Amino acid sequence: MITQTKGAFKPNKTVINNRPLICMETLERVAPVIRNAAHPLRLRILDYLQRERDPRTVSQIVEAAEAGQALVSQQLRILKDQGVLGARREGSYVFYSIVEPSVLLLLECIRKHGAQQRSG
Repeated sequence: MITQTKGAFKPNKTVINNRPLICMETLERVAPVIRNAAHPLRLRILDYLQRERDPRTVSQIVEAAEAGQALVSQQLRILKDQGVLGARREGSYVFYSIVEPSVLLLLECIRKHGAQQRSG
């Protein structure tokens, strides 16, 4: 059942089954993170970095992602530019880590969905 709270219709005040919808401001803030993470190789990179917990070099990420160095570097740049990853240089090495913790919730949703698909 859809109801509205007091006042004019505002999407963030809509209630369905006694639960408010996510406010538009929140959706607008997280949509770019989801959009930029929504690529199989980027998701693989994020999954690897989450599981390793410590920052990893491009070479380590390339090996784990099973993709070419140029393609992985491109994906790392996209994630870094969007504020999902952070990078620090130590000599000739660049170490990457996840700095946007909300992306970890996205990975958890993917894992749950995959488990549901396998269990049928």
